[in-house]
Amino acid sequence: MDTKTEIDFIKSIVDKTNQRIDAQGFHVVHWGLIVLIWYPLSNYLQDLEMYGAMIGLGVGSAILGGVLSAVRAVKASGRLPGENTFISGQLMKVVFGTLGAGMILTGVAPTTGWIQGPNVPILWGLVHANLAFMIGVVCSRDFVIAGIAIFLGSIAAMFLQPYQGYILGPVMGLGMIVPGMRAEARVKALLAETQADGATV
Repeated sequence: MDTKTEIDFIKSIVDKTNQRIDAQGFHVVHWGLIVLIWYPLSNYLQDLEMYGAMIGLGVGSAILGGVLSAVRAVKASGRLPGENTFISGQLMKVVFGTLGAGMILTGVAPTTGWIQGPNVPILWGLVHANLAFMIGVVCSRDFVIAGIAIFLGSIAAMFLQPYQGYILGPVMGLGMIVPGMRAEARVKALLAETQADGATV
């Protein structure tokens, strides 16, 4: 084996390792489904001035999403053999850092009068736009496209604030569901490939 062949062989191994990333797309899929229902329904309840039901819906949706993420993350831990744990670790930092900042802003922004309370969903639209774009830079172009779409939807919601839930629900929902499902499909393909390689050894 000459030097060029050895280098190409090593490069192919490195490339395969870098491709073995489990973005755990199921998180964004179930959150996308929740937001797809939550935001438009919340907007409708706000229109009816049913603020108690609106708050209950928000709290219930957040708890449901959090519980699903916690349970499913435990079940999916280590599901992809040979996973690039460095990149997966970077993704975790992106997710927790972005969502943590969003939670802080949710409390601080309305309190300081920077935004009005009813406009917090727009803030979360921007948070998710940033989150999707950053995941896309690390992981997959699908998330970059989703991030841009969510960002544009958030801008539209700023101009049409009375209808923000009707705008952000579909944009954020589908913007998370589509790349999340594609990420899950990639993991399934990698798992099938791993099983096939194991069967041929």
